Amino acid sequence: MDEEKTVGFAPASSSGATLLIIDKNCRPTVVPLRGNMTLGRRHSGPLCDILVDSGIVGRRHGEFLYESTQNAYYYVDNNSLNGTFINGYKLEKYNERGSKAYRLNDGDILRIDRKMLNQPHPEAVIMIFCLTLRYDERWKLTDVGRYANITIGRGSNNVIKLTDMAASRNHAVLRRNGPSWLLFDNGSANGVSLNGREINGNAQVFDHDVIKIGNTTIIMFGTTLVYNNPRESTGNLSVQIRKKTVDFGRKTLLRDINFSVESGDFVLILGGSGAGKTTLVKAILGDGKADGMIILNGHDLYANFKSMKSQIGLVPQFLTLRVNDTVKNTLMDIADIKLDRKNYSKQEKLQRIDEIMNKVGIKSLENHLIAQLSGGQKKKVSVAYQLVGFQKVFICDEPDSGLDAASRTQQMEILKEIAQNEKIVMVISHEPDDAVDADTGRSLFTKVVVLAKSSRDGAGHLAFYGGVDDAKRYFGVDKLQDIMKEINPPFEGGKGRADYYIEKYYSQGR
Repeated sequence: MDEEKTVGFAPASSSGATLLIIDKNCRPTVVPLRGNMTLGRRHSGPLCDILVDSGIVGRRHGEFLYESTQNAYYYVDNNSLNGTFINGYKLEKYNERGSKAYRLNDGDILRIDRKMLNQPHPEAVIMIFCLTLRYDERWKLTDVGRYANITIGRGSNNVIKLTDMAASRNHAVLRRNGPSWLLFDNGSANGVSLNGREINGNAQVFDHDVIKIGNTTIIMFGTTLVYNNPRESTGNLSVQIRKKTVDFGRKTLLRDINFSVESGDFVLILGGSGAGKTTLVKAILGDGKADGMIILNGHDLYANFKSMKSQIGLVPQFLTLRVNDTVKNTLMDIADIKLDRKNYSKQEKLQRIDEIMNKVGIKSLENHLIAQLSGGQKKKVSVAYQLVGFQKVFICDEPDSGLDAASRTQQMEILKEIAQNEKIVMVISHEPDDAVDADTGRSLFTKVVVLAKSSRDGAGHLAFYGGVDDAKRYFGVDKLQDIMKEINPPFEGGKGRADYYIEKYYSQGR
């Protein structure tokens, strides 16, 4: 796919974000977003950074604004004639300059169209904001005008044949329904979402609608389906909890929790007794929903639980490998558990195992017994064991509890390596300072979440979120575990400064 040319643009920064654009030419184009960028149509005058071919797009229709402190993108409609819709809702005029700035999440769908979205304008433009889409992603266009039924899946007999291992063999079908289509989920393992919402059985699909199956994005564009055959996607997680209550709303356990993590992050969760650490973990897992949203790659876990539940999960405390099994048999055992027989043949499971062994660097050891491996090789097998499924976020509730210092360090090294394989790992630990790199002495964690219990409302609040060194400076301590002394109450041996740090965090506009 050709790169969309830009004019007069000097990138201020790069966030890894991209914009998938399809205009009236029905040619998918992926534009990397770097710094602040303007959006407009091609014309004879001064041009914008991002250009589309459409008569209903203004010359300076909108702007993508980069906020470096949050590593986040916002979009503003410049009071354009036809406006901009985001996820089906039109941005309203805020002042003479334009709309309010809308913070973009991975997978957000932007459309420039007329009011009746079910009857799109011939020159309508669709854009998808992406944090997980590769710039060199390959896209296919298939004319489906002659079909009454469009089958979608990994099986070779499908009209739309996917290579995405997260898709089922016969995942879904589109059936013509007058001017629109009906989309059916064929009892797939990971579900189907339409315009960011999981469908329950079937749903009506109109022109310019966006279907998500596994890691694959499918866009209905007239009589053409535009879709990618992607690599396994990475994870970008946003936790937005207004409150989490129990006892029919009479008691609030968590309040105002808002932070985002990216693939590769190894996150430490700290908090005193009753601060809500386990409650937070359960909310992220979808086990005990909170008032708010858990957004993974642009999709809300609570609204799309079937398709997303396999992507976020608990990690066992410590994996004990059977020493008389080969590496390959060890991984096949877990493949039989995580990849169900209905959707994955033995050959496909072996293919998945080969991919993971090559990724982790243990392919040459596949026929070795676990007993023959060195300590470092066993760690890599443990990492591969966790990666066989399609989990993007790994949650660990005190994985080092009851272990000696050496075993704690080993467990944390395994979890760190899982994160380095483009995953997110979040850990509750009471011995966080044992998780250090043996060569550099630096912490293995990349981010720290600190929860503190407020004396005002008795709920757990966010007292800090950021890097390890920033956390130590923020709390004025030399060790991570000393943070607990700052926020724990005096009767637990602490200084009782939870309220101070909660207020400090919010006063800084976090």
